[in-house]
Amino acid sequence: MTMPRALRTHHLSRTVRCGAVPLLCIVASCAPAARTEQSLSCAHEIHDNATAAIKALTAQAAANTSRKEPQLCLAYAFIATKQYPAAVEAASRALALDSTNALALRMRAFARYRLGAFASAIEDATKSLQWQTSGEAYEILGKCRLRTGDAAGAAEDFRIWAQLDKSIEARCWMGSALWTSGDTAGALSAWLAAERDAPLDPEPLVWKCGFLFRAGDSKGALSAAERAVELAPDSPQTLGALARVQSWAGDASAAQATVAKLAVTNAPAAQKLAKQLKQPAPTAKGT
Repeated sequence: MTMPRALRTHHLSRTVRCGAVPLLCIVASCAPAARTEQSLSCAHEIHDNATAAIKALTAQAAANTSRKEPQLCLAYAFIATKQYPAAVEAASRALALDSTNALALRMRAFARYRLGAFASAIEDATKSLQWQTSGEAYEILGKCRLRTGDAAGAAEDFRIWAQLDKSIEARCWMGSALWTSGDTAGALSAWLAAERDAPLDPEPLVWKCGFLFRAGDSKGALSAAERAVELAPDSPQTLGALARVQSWAGDASAAQATVAKLAVTNAPAAQKLAKQLKQPAPTAKGT
């Protein structure tokens, strides 16, 4: 799984996949949702060179232990470099200085989510919403709930995330949660609505194709994957979705041709995809 949009740092290009993976705010009365990148002045520096930023921020934090900003920036930089235990520690140091800091709580929640500490991540994300409304918090909540078997709760979290951030990705995740909860009609409705509202965005199509194949609609899955490639012909995500559907359907030569097309622009991604195609086809609904 790629880094969720909740706390994207240097991963600025959109990434999408084929298949899936308690509310404290009345959305109608919420203030605009807070975003991490908009909240940190250090974000641009970290995007440019996270490793160099960590060195500089570590020195700043050591020089003034009473300031929470260097710790917040360190947490963000550690997330950018996938050093999640260090991100938890930095966010915890910021919270020791200000226990109500919603940003620190969200970053610690995200790091804990990536570490698989879902209960702790849910606790942090929920607590952050007491101080600041954020689509990021609902994204983390939904993904944790989905991983712990609460697909219905996850769908509601993703619905609020989508409403707060006007996010197509959030609506795709909502579809996956609805499907996983057994509401296949609701899932397809969510993806179709996302397609209508963002007709040039391949993301809903890429998400939908894997679920359609699991439901036995291989023709629909192939059509969705082909349309996604039409919209983004050089994308590793769309080409990957098409190759997987082709392979699952038993058309090995077509899948190999799609991998070869990807290799022209992204050889490492093509090699990774070729290995993935060796896995057996999915046979049932699910994540």
